[in-house]
Amino acid sequence: MFTNSSFNKRSLADVLVLPFWQDKNKAVAASKDIADLAKPGLDDFKGAASETTLLYDGKKEKRLLLVGLGKKSECTPEVVRKAYGSASAWIRKLKLKSVNVVLPEGGSVFALAEGFALNNYAFENLKSKKEEVLIQKIVLLDATKAELEDAVRAAKLAEAVCFARDLVNGNADDVTPQYLAKIAQELSKLPKVKTQVLDKKAIEKEKMGLLLAVNRGSKRDPHILIVRYEGAPQNKEHTVVVGKGVTYDTGGLNLKPTGSMEEMKTDMGGSAAALGAIKAAALLGLKVNLTAVVPTTENCIDALSYKPGDVYTSYQGTTVEIFNTDAEGRLILADALAYAVKKLKPTRIVDFATLTGAIVIALGEERSGLFSNNDKLAKALEEAGDRSGEKVWRFPLDTEYKELLKSDIADIKNCAKRQAGSITAAIFLQEFVGNTPWAHVDIAGTAFPDKKTSYHPTKATGVGVRLLINMLENA
Repeated sequence: MFTNSSFNKRSLADVLVLPFWQDKNKAVAASKDIADLAKPGLDDFKGAASETTLLYDGKKEKRLLLVGLGKKSECTPEVVRKAYGSASAWIRKLKLKSVNVVLPEGGSVFALAEGFALNNYAFENLKSKKEEVLIQKIVLLDATKAELEDAVRAAKLAEAVCFARDLVNGNADDVTPQYLAKIAQELSKLPKVKTQVLDKKAIEKEKMGLLLAVNRGSKRDPHILIVRYEGAPQNKEHTVVVGKGVTYDTGGLNLKPTGSMEEMKTDMGGSAAALGAIKAAALLGLKVNLTAVVPTTENCIDALSYKPGDVYTSYQGTTVEIFNTDAEGRLILADALAYAVKKLKPTRIVDFATLTGAIVIALGEERSGLFSNNDKLAKALEEAGDRSGEKVWRFPLDTEYKELLKSDIADIKNCAKRQAGSITAAIFLQEFVGNTPWAHVDIAGTAFPDKKTSYHPTKATGVGVRLLINMLENA
């Protein structure tokens, strides 16, 4: 997707993209010797962040696209990412396929490439007519070897994000536990990746009572997917990412109402993040050890569905009273977390889950909720969120909240009443990780938001992939 060339020897493209800063409400060229190219449009163009203006009659390219980066002193990778996501959106709207890009001096080429590559996505698998046009070639003018390498890495990361998006966007009748198992097996074709799939018989043998309870209403068997990427075999550091894989959530006997069920095919967004992170690590050749563990099932309704008020025994032996069958995600995560801690012995563990509506009320669609028993891990994720644009906000795990999960007939209830819903969900999960450094990321508001952004052209965002990879590369 990305190549480089000198400005003076560039080949003809459909459009030339020019960067500008904003200075005292005026546009200032963000690269040498380009202001003259865009003089006819600078009267109205101010260079504000993500501002775009299209001009015609360029000397070589027919079209010039001016891109604003805002004030130079306030420019961050996220500003660059959004700006070039907007540029990509304009170019795709015009159905153009080749682009020449003048790089901004002082702007992040990695973020620039991310903006282009993340926007350059369409999901038309379910449409009878394919209308979207994707950019085929982007030439970075006068890019150094290191800058081109950054752009290529950004494209590989975006490929993994788009892989995750495809899973979330797909039909629930297509993206089943069995399909996720197939996808996990296909990942083993990547370098240094191995896959193991536990079927229902193996899950029964392991006595994962909570996963089996949730699965009782479905005619499709559950799976546990274990996908290992070993990029640093001599390193003792081993990160496990657990992703919630409820491929469709009716709510069970605590049935979701109309208006709350229509998007529940996306309740496997955590599994998409976990599998996408494995793909990204392999494509990028990261020198880390990363294992994805995905518990996957449907939460459907049947005469044998698990029932509110009943008690089930978890993998680690903790008994759980079912207060609400629509709090199923934490149940399957509990068995997966306990299994991962015991069998894989990670040095740290991060789970991603579209877990609670309460987190959407608290944070909206801008940030994911972060919960952790380890300050160092929490800080690493917070910093990775700021760098990647997949921001998180940390919530407390005070022991007093556990009082809300007390049960008269079991060790713990799977949920409380309405108060502190996201916190009590995380408190429940914490019971299954022991002393292992652990973080829970609630992506219910960020995995499939109503609002599209410049570099998220469909509702499925693939959130979690870039966050985790950024953390792995920096901590």
